[in-house]
Amino acid sequence: MNMPDTTADARARQDRTTAAGLTGAAAVCVVLAAGSGHRWPVLVAAGALFGAVMVYRRVVQGAYAYWVAWAASPVLSLLMLWAQSPDLRGATALLVLPWAGLSAVVALVLFVLWRSRRGGHLDWVVWHPDLGLLRRELTRRAALDWVRSYGKECLADRLDRAPELARQSPLYPYVDRPLKQAPSAR
Repeated sequence: MNMPDTTADARARQDRTTAAGLTGAAAVCVVLAAGSGHRWPVLVAAGALFGAVMVYRRVVQGAYAYWVAWAASPVLSLLMLWAQSPDLRGATALLVLPWAGLSAVVALVLFVLWRSRRGGHLDWVVWHPDLGLLRRELTRRAALDWVRSYGKECLADRLDRAPELARQSPLYPYVDRPLKQAPSAR
C-alpha cells in the first residue's frame, strides 16, 4: 500500500533534486574551466557547490549530519586555490592545503559517526512507566531539554538500554511542535 507524500517528503525530494542539480552545474563549470583556462567558471562552481551543500544540509537528518559541510570544505578550498592568480597561488597553497586535509579527515570521522547513528539504535528516548514512550530524540541534550519542557515526571535513557521501546510509537512525535500529541494518542 503506497502512502501519499506529505509536504515534508515532497520538499525533501525537491531539495535533493536541487542539490543534485547544483552539484552537476558545479561539475560542468569545473570541466569548462579546465578546458578553457578561464578562472571565472571555477568561482561559479564554488558558488554552486556551496548552494548545493546548503540545500542538501536541510535534508540530511541526525546527529553528525554536518559532515556534508565538512566534506565540501576541502573541495571549496581547492577551487578557491585554483581561482587564485598564478603569482599568489604558491603562498595561498601553504594555508589551503593543510586546511583541506584537516577538513577531509574531520568529514570522514563525522560521516562514519553519522552512518553509525542512522539506524537510530543510539537515539535517546523519554518514557514514562505508565504511559510508555513519550518522545524519541537524537541526542541526550535534546532528550533532557524535552523532559524539562514536559513538566511531568518521566525518564530519559538511550534506546539501546531500553530496546523494548523501539517498537513503540512516541506519544509526542512532532519535531516542529514537541508538546503536541499524536492524534491516535488522545
